[in-house]
Amino acid sequence: MPVPALGEIESMARRLLNRQPNRVARHRLLRDVLRLPPASTDLQTARTQLLAHPWVEELVRDQHIDGSWGRFHSMDSSVKNRFPTSEFAVRRALALGLDKDAPPLTQAVAFMERVLSGDDVWSDRVEKSEGWPIGVQTITAVTLAQIHPSHPAVLPAWEYWLRIAGGSFPGGSYDPSVEWQSHKETRGIGIIYLASRYTLTLLAAQSTVLPAELESRIVDWIWNNPAGIGYLGVDLRQPATKRIQIWLESNEILSGFHSWRKVALEAIQWLWNQRNSDGLWDFGSKVSPCPYFPLSDDWRKTGNRSLDHSTRVLVLLRKFLHD
Repeated sequence: MPVPALGEIESMARRLLNRQPNRVARHRLLRDVLRLPPASTDLQTARTQLLAHPWVEELVRDQHIDGSWGRFHSMDSSVKNRFPTSEFAVRRALALGLDKDAPPLTQAVAFMERVLSGDDVWSDRVEKSEGWPIGVQTITAVTLAQIHPSHPAVLPAWEYWLRIAGGSFPGGSYDPSVEWQSHKETRGIGIIYLASRYTLTLLAAQSTVLPAELESRIVDWIWNNPAGIGYLGVDLRQPATKRIQIWLESNEILSGFHSWRKVALEAIQWLWNQRNSDGLWDFGSKVSPCPYFPLSDDWRKTGNRSLDHSTRVLVLLRKFLHD
């Protein structure tokens, strides 16, 4: 069965809108599936309503005065927070549809700017690893890039990983020993990190300026790697509902690369065919830990869960058809 046409995706989005979804799902459907222009009255109204939603108010309430949500990357098991890390909170904000101009993310951006400039630090316990400084720079930069892809503070980390990636495919294939040596020669430490979710998301943030051949090699390598993306670990060629949330997240990361559309055709066809008898998607309630859900106010209300899952899938399908 062929992939869905744009008209089919937009028709499904309108069908969901006709069900009167909550403010979060409505905004995501209007902005990311129907892609109304920013000046649209409907979209502007939806954004204003979104900013007053309890999910957003929760982010604002729990945000620290420095713009973080406590620890940035590593959880503190002694503290019970709604947002276990700042990184998680930012991903939650983006899943809700907030942009760089929304107050919680404006403050988070300011914090990350300070970290990347050396004027502030994470509150995380410093790990006894020689790769810690690179990790802090990369994870901070990629979190910032997810909010503001072209932010100048992202550029040093992006350029570093561009150099590493550019030299890690001798003869056209990825060689971990070459990556290790590249780090050693550049930073004085040997690590292997190119396949991680952080590095790939960072490179994807400005993938349009990556050399086309390199971009294609990166995508082909990850797509055909049974281990998939580092920290996620799902084979992208073998979609299964059992690990669907991780599989979707992996594709969302790769969707930032143009070449993803070349390798993901069969996967998108599979995803399109996972609709239930109502013509929607519902992958169950076991999604924790997942900053993406819920979008709706209450999953106990019939239909809300499938509406949320369907919104996420439609956003990804719309990205597939972007070019």
